[in-house]
Amino acid sequence: MGELPAAVDTRADEVYEQLQQRLDRMPTGAPDTPALRRILRLLFSEEEAALAAHLPSIVAVDRLARDLGRDPDQINAQLTSMAQRGLVLDLEHRGERWVALAPVVIGFFEFTFMRVRDDAPMEELAELFDEYLFTDDEHRLAHAVFAGSVQVGRSLVREEALPARPPTEVLAWERATSIVADARTVAVSACPCRTHAGLLDRACDAPVRTCLSFDGAAEALLRADLAEPISNDEGLEILASAKAAGLAQTADNVKERIAYLCNCCGCCCGMMQAIRDAGLHDAIVSSNWVARIDPDQCRGCRDGCVTACPAAAIERRDSQGQGRRAYWAVLDAERCLGCGGCVDRCRFEALDLVPRQQRPYTPDSTLDRMIAMAVERGKLGDLLLDTLDGAGPVAVARLLQHLERSSLGTALRAIEPLRSVFLRGLLAAVHRGAARVPAP
Repeated sequence: MGELPAAVDTRADEVYEQLQQRLDRMPTGAPDTPALRRILRLLFSEEEAALAAHLPSIVAVDRLARDLGRDPDQINAQLTSMAQRGLVLDLEHRGERWVALAPVVIGFFEFTFMRVRDDAPMEELAELFDEYLFTDDEHRLAHAVFAGSVQVGRSLVREEALPARPPTEVLAWERATSIVADARTVAVSACPCRTHAGLLDRACDAPVRTCLSFDGAAEALLRADLAEPISNDEGLEILASAKAAGLAQTADNVKERIAYLCNCCGCCCGMMQAIRDAGLHDAIVSSNWVARIDPDQCRGCRDGCVTACPAAAIERRDSQGQGRRAYWAVLDAERCLGCGGCVDRCRFEALDLVPRQQRPYTPDSTLDRMIAMAVERGKLGDLLLDTLDGAGPVAVARLLQHLERSSLGTALRAIEPLRSVFLRGLLAAVHRGAARVPAP
């Protein structure tokens, strides 16, 4: 009898190990550490972990119930509970419910801290996530999430900081105001990064009610009670207040159907910390602009652009006699996000924004981004197999069509070894299929 608990624990260990491995197959990854194992045990029951470990990229709930031999009502109730805790993402498409496992980032880290819950050990979770995300000496999760050049988030230029002359063309998907004003549905949540930092007693004094989501993403968060509905005008007011507080705007790194817009500080934001502390300067894709300092106007002050820059791309240096001033500001253009916050902060009009010589790549859709990230991180095979398992060959064909249309030469090279033996078989299966699936 004394060995029974150990056997039970062993089975549980296997379930949570399978869940960690499933999360690690995602483009953003989930390296195994003791902190992650403890997080998974706190967030997922053993039964939920077993279900989550077998969720494909996206799957219709009715099909999932059939495949698992489960009662549809029962599995719907279980998935609803998991969605309300941000462990899975669900959406409605043509009267059918679809579900996908949330990644660690951007995923159940953010959803866990979008509200302070009384049904979870929030302080312990905050400490564990801090260990996993920020204090791991090797920055394993940061290197997994932010490997490569295609990222989940991109910087939005502060429109007010752009030069008035000559007239500047900024596309709608580059404008924070357009993203908020044009959305069909707008919702706001607490900033998960500042909420997380607050539980550790180290949050800054920036506003917290600043995390905006849109359309399908907003509707999913509203169903899960992770956000509150607001009007477009209120969204614009939140945006204006965030800019006045010196926060930088970071949005979903896509051109179409933008899901979220964060208002980020340099001290609490996980993406900014990856830039500042882990040296991952590509953790946020820059805007199509870069700051420029006029050395004749710069006074080398202590409280201007240096403190305004959330990515620590500007530093105050001793001029060492090379000019009439003792200090001046120096910009690292490779690290600059092109957010424009420094331009507003400078009292001496020594900064402006200029177009980047090479515009960063922005994927058209979430699917394009997932493909590009999977290619860069060597996980294209995982993405293909997970998509085939969940949504079927028609969905894989859509994925492959996106991949073929991609302007990334690396994407085409990545699938070349598969073409002759695998992809042709998939495409042949597609011609025999008929179903249509929602875009991720």
